[in-house]
Amino acid sequence: MKILAVDDDPEFLVLFEDALSNMGYSNVTFAESGAEALDLISKAQIPFDCFILDIQMPGMDGIELCEAIRSMPEYDKAPIVMNTIMSDRAHIDRAFAAGATDYLTKPIDEIEINTRLGVLHTLVRERIRTQHAINHGGADVFAKPSYRFADQIPMQRVAGTIEYLAMENYLKTLGVFRALSTKAVGFHVINGQQLFDEAGASIFSEVMIDVATCISDCLKTHSRMISYAGKGDFVCLLSRVEAVDSFQLGEELRMSIAEFGHIYDELNIHLPMVTVGPAVGCKALHMASPTRILDEAILNARSAARHFTGFAESLAR
Repeated sequence: MKILAVDDDPEFLVLFEDALSNMGYSNVTFAESGAEALDLISKAQIPFDCFILDIQMPGMDGIELCEAIRSMPEYDKAPIVMNTIMSDRAHIDRAFAAGATDYLTKPIDEIEINTRLGVLHTLVRERIRTQHAINHGGADVFAKPSYRFADQIPMQRVAGTIEYLAMENYLKTLGVFRALSTKAVGFHVINGQQLFDEAGASIFSEVMIDVATCISDCLKTHSRMISYAGKGDFVCLLSRVEAVDSFQLGEELRMSIAEFGHIYDELNIHLPMVTVGPAVGCKALHMASPTRILDEAILNARSAARHFTGFAESLAR
């Protein structure tokens, strides 16, 4: 895995190079500023696979650099890890909103870094394998990336969205006490499998992006963080103090999706039917794993889908 590590402290970079080398990561390039990093990126003949960024740097800080990297098409899915002494909520929120995949705090914890990079290395290998398959499938395959129904389709072009892995890492970074101020709301596309089977992977991915857009629009007055978990499941993180009526939100969401009706009629595919589950707040029982609220929110949305389907069937009789 080809890594670019950026930090303005040359002494830390020496220690970090030794730590990464001990973990088996030898293909690492180092930069001491955002400007130097962007220069190295622009001149790289072989693209970088992963970025590790400090936040506090003169000139362009690490979060601004993260945004700049994420805006480049070739790096819109590359793992970006923040490695910093900044552990306050404001910096964490800004970093993930800018596109960070993970967030680690200094000093160096080799076990934690090795574990987190191991996950990202697996992700990078899978993306390289997928890209290799696409490149050997011709231009048409490249233009229309193929996803499985369970895949977590990228939603970067929708306001307020982040990758599901990043959302999990965000909650882990917050920890259960800071996560107590957060709640999760799940959304489930009832006919997701049907849409995937009938329309195919490429159109299905666009439909899920449409759903994400409608979710974002319906929650635009909220400070929200939205992610697609695969299998027609979405989850949104909101501030615990923000009131959300799941029934009303579901009605608004279905009305918003209905506006795509004429487009879907032309494509001869069904409109996605989406249900919203009751919100889940982080509680003491989530102490060991704050990310459990994501699973619970999705289960709530699926349970709401069963009730919604049963109600619709009773009306049809």
